[in-house]
Amino acid sequence: MRRKKSALRLIIIGLIGMVVGVTFKLNHFMGAERIFNVGAFALVVGLIFWLISLAQENKE
Repeated sequence: MRRKKSALRLIIIGLIGMVVGVTFKLNHFMGAERIFNVGAFALVVGLIFWLISLAQENKE
């Protein structure tokens, strides 16, 4: 069971990196930067909270 949680942690960290990278790249091509940035920020924060809750669950 521990392998699944570590794999999930790695996937979440990868997703966060991809979202941040795509956000910076797309900001050069889009006109609605603020709306996109707010959505991307909310997604990254949600993924980070998910990662933290997963780590806390693993300690218990």
